[in-house]
Amino acid sequence: MEAKYFEDWRVGEQIETMGRTVGDSEISQFVALGGFYEEIFMNQDFIAKSGPYPTRIAPGALIFAFAEGLIILTGCIHRIGMALISVDEMNFKRPLKVGDTMRVRVSVVETRKTSKPDRGIVTFEHTVLNQNDEEVMECRVKRMLRCRNA
Repeated sequence: MEAKYFEDWRVGEQIETMGRTVGDSEISQFVALGGFYEEIFMNQDFIAKSGPYPTRIAPGALIFAFAEGLIILTGCIHRIGMALISVDEMNFKRPLKVGDTMRVRVSVVETRKTSKPDRGIVTFEHTVLNQNDEEVMECRVKRMLRCRNA
């Protein structure tokens, strides 16, 4: 996909990313890198006996980070994105388990110009889906994007 300037986004428009299967080693690396040293993310024996699910799950922060990576991978904001302004209304609906494949549906909710003519703000709704089309996470993201003819 080609990068899209502020003016190219339309309210109601949707794009969808490719899928990404989340592996056990990726969860381990993310937990170590981010310092998410909770037994629910690290200790399979604890997970099997005391966790809310019988298998290892991804931290919510990993879900968000991987979702952002999948969106960037589409190319839709390459060299156009100026800033991540906010992440609001983040809700986790179900776990992302080892072996699940996630993808992101991105919907445009609002666009507005800023006081500076070279940029605008686009509000997106991100919905992370698993391989069964079940919603895993959702949030609203505001991004500052370059204008085409600034």
